[in-house]
Amino acid sequence: MSFSGRPTTLIPHPIANDGFWPDLDVAEFQKGYRLPAEYLMELLVDGISLAMGEVNRDLAERKAAWQAYGIHNVATADPLLLPERSFMAASYKRAVYCRAKAYLLSQFMTIVRRDAAENLAKEAPQKHEQFLSFSQQCVRLIQGRSRITAELI
Repeated sequence: MSFSGRPTTLIPHPIANDGFWPDLDVAEFQKGYRLPAEYLMELLVDGISLAMGEVNRDLAERKAAWQAYGIHNVATADPLLLPERSFMAASYKRAVYCRAKAYLLSQFMTIVRRDAAENLAKEAPQKHEQFLSFSQQCVRLIQGRSRITAELI
């Protein structure tokens, strides 16, 4: 169900990834992250694709290290090489989907032109930052880093 009360029609639309990280799907994103029905499929695909590119760039070093170790696909990796492969694949998807939702939340107030959208717009910066934070937490987890880093300068 959407913010507007309209039912959300799930759009099965696979988005191919680079072969190393799991492929993504618009319907999976809609189901898991409760997006408003007002979003057009093209906007959802754009949001996921942009987020996927950013997360892939953030994880490029981790990918190279795992590939050097003999891992060629996170989701189907040999359990002896990557015992937590399912967890890593799920964390990757969460990183991408949370980043996509952060991007799309900022778009919502430009799509809907009602008083309710104005109220949502007031909450959007906090929600946007919250979903970016969720995404970054997953990226750092996959990188093997803690949630925060402190350095002596």
